[in-house]
Amino acid sequence: MPAKKSKGGGKTGKEDGGSVLHMNDRPIEASIPKVDIAKETQKLDNQVAKCKVGIAWVDLLGIAGRLKFGVYNDRPENETETKRLVGCFEQYGILSMKDVSAIPLIIKTSRLKDASKLTKSFDEPEDIIELEMNDHEDIVVASGQHRLAALRLYNQTLQDEYKITSRATTNATTRCVG
Repeated sequence: MPAKKSKGGGKTGKEDGGSVLHMNDRPIEASIPKVDIAKETQKLDNQVAKCKVGIAWVDLLGIAGRLKFGVYNDRPENETETKRLVGCFEQYGILSMKDVSAIPLIIKTSRLKDASKLTKSFDEPEDIIELEMNDHEDIVVASGQHRLAALRLYNQTLQDEYKITSRATTNATTRCVG
């Protein structure tokens, strides 16, 4: 079978040592990124710190229906990530009162009952108040959808275990009394 002609008019084939793949011959050149992601992340973190009104306790399961995810970090919920977090909850417990585990809520201060009572850090946990709002509107959440999904799943697991244990205890007590 005769060798096929390449785009340039010459023959390429196995018999003349050329590649039968039409690969790009241009040299690979490194490109310098136009945006330094680390610097941009640092800028964003600084802007967020300036906007931070304060810290408050929040009953995430109680207000879960009002939380609106995907405005700033629009990505689908990942079941693998949720299950990984549940595993962390089971192994290490739920870490609270730390900056790394805080879920940032984006709220106008006018929606808060008293923004001046909010603390600025986790240094004094006993000084942190529960979040009180003037309305029942949706709350935009910057991140944390997988933590909330994991919390729901973990909570359901604990409730199921409690029901099973409670039934077993009731059955054992009934047999002993009767």
